[in-house]
Amino acid sequence: MSSTSLKCSLSECKARLKAVENMSLAELEHYATRCSTCGNWILKDDPIANETYMKVSTKWAESFNQALLENS
Repeated sequence: MSSTSLKCSLSECKARLKAVENMSLAELEHYATRCSTCGNWILKDDPIANETYMKVSTKWAESFNQALLENS
C-alpha cells in the first residue's frame, strides 16, 4: 500500500502524533476510530501511520479507563 491510501496526509498524521497528549477523550475516540480504519497502519507499511495509531489508541484506552474509574 502506498501513502496515498491513507485517509489523512502524512503531514496530518505527524501533526496528530504530536498533539495526542493534549487531546480530549472525545478527540482521542474520534481519531482512534479513524486511524483504525486507515488501511496503511495494518500492514505497518508506513511507520508514521503505525506510530500515530498506536499512540492514539493507547492514549484513548488509558483516558477511557481513567474516566471510568473517576465515575465509579
